[in-house]
Amino acid sequence: MVAYSEVVDAAFKALADAHRRELLDRLNRRNGQTLQELCVDLGMSRQAVSKHLGILEAANLVATVRRGREKLHYLNAAPIREIADRWIRPFDRGRVDALADLKHALEDTMPGSNFPVSGDRPEFVYVSYIRTTPERLWAALTEPAFTRRYWDMTLDSAWTPGAPITWCRGEMVLADPEQVVLDADPPRRLSYTWHTFTREWALAMNVDEDLRARIAAEPRSRVTFTLEPEGDVVKLTVIHDGFEPGSTVLEMVSGGWPRVVGALKTLLEAGGDDGDGIAVETVADAPRAAVFAALTTLDGLGGWWIADVSGDPSEGGEVTFRFDDDHVTMAVEHVEPASLVVWRCTESTKFSEWIGTGVWFDLRDRDGSGSATVIRFRHVGLVPSCDCYELCASGWDHFMRSLVSFAEGTGGYPRGSAEWEAARSARL
Repeated sequence: MVAYSEVVDAAFKALADAHRRELLDRLNRRNGQTLQELCVDLGMSRQAVSKHLGILEAANLVATVRRGREKLHYLNAAPIREIADRWIRPFDRGRVDALADLKHALEDTMPGSNFPVSGDRPEFVYVSYIRTTPERLWAALTEPAFTRRYWDMTLDSAWTPGAPITWCRGEMVLADPEQVVLDADPPRRLSYTWHTFTREWALAMNVDEDLRARIAAEPRSRVTFTLEPEGDVVKLTVIHDGFEPGSTVLEMVSGGWPRVVGALKTLLEAGGDDGDGIAVETVADAPRAAVFAALTTLDGLGGWWIADVSGDPSEGGEVTFRFDDDHVTMAVEHVEPASLVVWRCTESTKFSEWIGTGVWFDLRDRDGSGSATVIRFRHVGLVPSCDCYELCASGWDHFMRSLVSFAEGTGGYPRGSAEWEAARSARL
């Protein structure tokens, strides 16, 4: 999986054959079948079915999982979701009903839950290819800075086998001795038990008590992520299993995981540019190491943003910037060397709307030469409805230019400098 056009071509070519569509229909009715099971009453040789399955797997429309000597096949809606998200939204839905129907057929009813599961066959399998690194994808699955953005919740844990996991969403906190890490091998494999369906959870998620009681009575399920690098992308396989026949929870997660993984993919590949805050993209004619140093040292931070800065800019630390009679404090949530820096505002005396917002600096090579850096800046949560939005948006434009100048070695324009005063006067 490389360019988006290749993904589209492979999916459409795979779907063009009636035999392959029939195989997808069969998997949609009953997921997790072996080659032998799929051959029954199909009117094709075993070799022909195997060849068709290989094409569907290459197009990422079918995912496979091995259990002992068996190779189990699962319908995977990820390519259809990507096509639908990019094409259905911009155009009149009436003109693309067939594609929309296919998307819903593959996604909303996948996998079927009204069939018995034999042996150790996982009930839900979903595969996505994400242009990132295994290390960053692991961080995205475990660290609050990431999960808060694409999942609207945090999972707090030591991420070692047996460690408890606390789920948090706003005021909702889910803590249970049975919510634990089952397996952790960073950055390759992670498995944990699913969360607890408490009344607090139901209230936060707008779930009625009858439904909550029904799903709370089901056995606790488990989810497993495997991360496999393939060139410049990572193959993410999500397996959610441990359900009883007819499980309502299975129906719920089958519709939920494609949305969660889709949002995760968008965050990692595009920076999550979904209108959730201020966004600035610029280029510095300097290597990533120089930009990274400007973001992770006190001298650097004081050189391009606010001169009076103190604290610890390393991951897990806290940095305070003081100006006039005000200050802003940032907790350093994530630091990935020469690649990504994430802050979360914990205090702000000038702009109270900053508290709880996130600040992201995503650094990428412009052309692979290492001599220029694309800086993708996001102030997540500072949206147009905030009173200070316009002022802060123009301010961040100035400070991103200051960061670029500082990284390039020509000096920054921090708050209080002549350049900053001139820019401030122009804004006022």
